Amino acid sequence: MSAKLHRAVRCAAAVLAVIAVGAGATACDSSGPSSSAKAAAPSNAAKDSTSDQAKDSSSNTQGGSQDAAQQSGNGVKKTAEKGSRTDAVNVAATTAEETKRCHTGELRYSWGGPHGGAPDMEADYQQIASIRLTNSGGRTCTLHGFPGVRLISTSGTAWDLHRSSVKPSTITLHPGDDTAMVAMDILPLPSTMKGPKPFRVSTVLLTPPDETTHVTLKWPYGGAILDQSGATRPGTFIDPIVIG
Repeated sequence: MSAKLHRAVRCAAAVLAVIAVGAGATACDSSGPSSSAKAAAPSNAAKDSTSDQAKDSSSNTQGGSQDAAQQSGNGVKKTAEKGSRTDAVNVAATTAEETKRCHTGELRYSWGGPHGGAPDMEADYQQIASIRLTNSGGRTCTLHGFPGVRLISTSGTAWDLHRSSVKPSTITLHPGDDTAMVAMDILPLPSTMKGPKPFRVSTVLLTPPDETTHVTLKWPYGGAILDQSGATRPGTFIDPIVIG
């Protein structure tokens, strides 16, 4: 009995040892993946951070491109909105011409075309209203290009005349010369014609080419012209300075 008892004790001990080893192995196996997951977490966080930075960078780049495109589009739009010039600035004028040009205060202004001609305000076709320019200064000066002309109606409405397609030339005025003319093509509205809107001119604001100050002249011819102040190609417009 004693020998059998000893064998039973040894077998029980062996079983307990096997159980203990198995439990330990199970514990090690269960802790392995957990530790591995914990170690992988910082790596995934780094990837997420890198991904977020890439997204931010991409977003900033796309936003910058969109802003630049929008600004360019606005620039194109603003450029597209500009119409025909109605001022006295002539882009083709050279520095030498600007130095020699006649200034507003050096000129004298009077109505009347060649031989004292005046427009027929009862005509139903285009007429010419001219302003003669005389060099009243003490030096020789030049005129080149289009003047700025603004018509003011009897009701106070302003109309800046568009330029014609006539190519300008340079005119030289010695002291006392009066050979320069401002020619306005106008489309009269006969008093017998009912329906169209009349523009009754009261005064004319005239700015010599490339100058910034104007003179005010009273309209001497009465009558009315056809109101085409909002038209793209009106029948009343301004020609460049000519010799007359």
